Amino acid sequence: QDFETLCKKLWGEIWNCSDTIQQHGRNGQNQHGVDIYGIPQGQNAYFGIQCKGKDDYTHRQLTEKEIDAEIAKAKTFEPALKRLIFATTANRDTQIETYIRKRNIESIAVGDFEIYLSSWEDIIDLLIERRDTYNWYVNNCQYKDSTNVDVTIEGKAVYTIHPQYYRTTKKYKY
Repeated sequence: QDFETLCKKLWGEIWNCSDTIQQHGRNGQNQHGVDIYGIPQGQNAYFGIQCKGKDDYTHRQLTEKEIDAEIAKAKTFEPALKRLIFATTANRDTQIETYIRKRNIESIAVGDFEIYLSSWEDIIDLLIERRDTYNWYVNNCQYKDSTNVDVTIEGKAVYTIHPQYYRTTKKYKY
């Protein structure tokens, strides 16, 4: 959900439609291959974003099968999309980039929507260029609301801590 919120804010700024860009539906509903949609300024059709979070530790990538499934679903989005963007936390991958470019040409040739990919490195570049979203992300999304924490020592509850925020930190051992 945090990644979808980041994408909504980022593409709202890119498309200059931050007041009208929408997250599509809610968890458990058929979203027709689109997590976020909006009409960019100067356009007259919807653009959609399919957000794909991938695990940092396993270096998982989008797969061709996953891409094809989401494209098929996005063809049922109403009204029809003009562009579909795959936004992913996965790193750049030449095989997937090539596959997306081929699917883009095929889709355009039959009169369907354009298809593009934004990998995590691309999203970082876009964030750096858009300071409003960057500042929002740094100040808000890296800190999450937390619930109370009970501290126990040798099985006995000793303290309850009521933190407002916590920072997610990755620790690597060399």
